[in-house]
Amino acid sequence: MSGGSIPSGSTRRRRALPVDAFLQFGLAILAVAAWEIVARGFGTEFWTSSPSAVAAELGRWAASGQLAIDLQLTLTEAGVGFVIGSVAGGLIGFILGWMRRLGDLFEPFILSLYTLPKIALAPLFVLWFGIGATNKIMFAAMLVFFMVFFTTYQGTRQVDRDLVENARLLGAGKWDIWTKIAIPYSAVWIFTGIRIGLPYALIGAIVGEFVAAEAGVGFRIKEATSFFNTAAVFAGLIVLMCISLVLLGLLKLVESRALAWQSAGNRVSAGDPT
Repeated sequence: MSGGSIPSGSTRRRRALPVDAFLQFGLAILAVAAWEIVARGFGTEFWTSSPSAVAAELGRWAASGQLAIDLQLTLTEAGVGFVIGSVAGGLIGFILGWMRRLGDLFEPFILSLYTLPKIALAPLFVLWFGIGATNKIMFAAMLVFFMVFFTTYQGTRQVDRDLVENARLLGAGKWDIWTKIAIPYSAVWIFTGIRIGLPYALIGAIVGEFVAAEAGVGFRIKEATSFFNTAAVFAGLIVLMCISLVLLGLLKLVESRALAWQSAGNRVSAGDPT
């Protein structure tokens, strides 16, 4: 006897996506409208600006061509720093997490460096790397490194050692254990660190531009602050927020493709019972 098929979890999630997107869009419109009403009704434009003033500032910034130049510079600094920090943090975190004795030896030193206020190191980076793009790249890489390192380190340490021993007894070599057990097991942790580290790459580039720069989104925000141009400050912040959302969306897409094997193993196809 056959019956109606039961929608799977993935099908229900796909149906919920348009509804969620509509609700999110509505909430965003409501927030912008409330911002505009409060700014005009209570006369808070000097402190909070308003969406209309911010849009006008963004229009002037884009029309002058400066927006494209600043975006290119900031994205280059953040992007290169993100790659350097992610690769270094992932590799070192995996090595120290897998080699427990070595990890126990170096963990206190890395923790002591992590506890330092990073903003206090910005002047040193200017001294070491100058005021050019290298300074911002290395500062961004440092921030990303710690985020990726600690998540990878903890994820690698949680690899099931019994599973590793069983694989060794069955004749698996070190390469097989790394590629088929350790790396896949810690992949979720690695991507978590990368996802957390991505905004920090932008933070590093912006902080570097605050300290010493002649262009970039961070430099424009600092310049607008010195002239009490609240609309320009909010314009720069919105640009940064949009960049972060786009990059996080792309990273989420890459992560879903890279970790597709995990969800594939849990899928149950629903069919007509016989």
